[in-house]
Amino acid sequence: MKPCFVNTENYKRFLAGLLTMRDRGAAEACILVVDGEPGLGKTTIVSRWVTQNDCVYMRAKEQWTAGWVLRDLLETLRETPEYSYEKMFKQALRALSARSRTAHNEGSTFAVVVDEADHFCSRREIMETLRDLSDMLEIPFVLVGMGRIQKNLTRFKQIASRCSPPVEFVPCPLTDVTALVNGLSEVPVADDLIKFLHKVSGGYTREIKEGIAAIERFGKRHSGHQISCAMMEGQILLNDRKTGRPITVRVEI
Repeated sequence: MKPCFVNTENYKRFLAGLLTMRDRGAAEACILVVDGEPGLGKTTIVSRWVTQNDCVYMRAKEQWTAGWVLRDLLETLRETPEYSYEKMFKQALRALSARSRTAHNEGSTFAVVVDEADHFCSRREIMETLRDLSDMLEIPFVLVGMGRIQKNLTRFKQIASRCSPPVEFVPCPLTDVTALVNGLSEVPVADDLIKFLHKVSGGYTREIKEGIAAIERFGKRHSGHQISCAMMEGQILLNDRKTGRPITVRVEI
């Protein structure tokens, strides 16, 4: 598979959400929620954006505490954590402020992205820690989850009021599947097979890439041919995410 990044509709939706947050009227409205089911490409998209903009990326843990959050944040910022919450919080303020100033001077965007935020979005002490950092520095915090963040934040009115309109990742339309196949596949793929992949994948990026890998394996054994449903009929394309059973290619009339 080609090492290529494809600008899908979800990617454009994410960038639009960031732009809305940047142009916010209230300076303290610095929290952006990115939600969507697993397999829609959230981590791939936000990780690429973090790398491009030299931002901070953290993956939440199930047993996170407020102190553990600060330790992980400081280690990500290449700082040696102190031994108390208060000292670590002040360390984080200094380090984040320095990174933010550098980004501002370079004309770029700086933010802290926290993936798997469902793990902690119901825990007040963690959410208040992130809110304090965001409020005091006016640095955007992007919380990435799998559909539970918005609901859990309703219990924290002070935090919910600081959130920009959420970004909801949705299954890829046929145009995105076509772009992903054309951008990633190392073998030519016919339109009918792309349409079949769109149908059986449900538009989930994870399944789409699984299907592209299967097409490539088949296509490399039939070099020089555009791979169609007729050529791959009966071959396993991907596994059904609900049942785990293999889905084979079939010609649809």
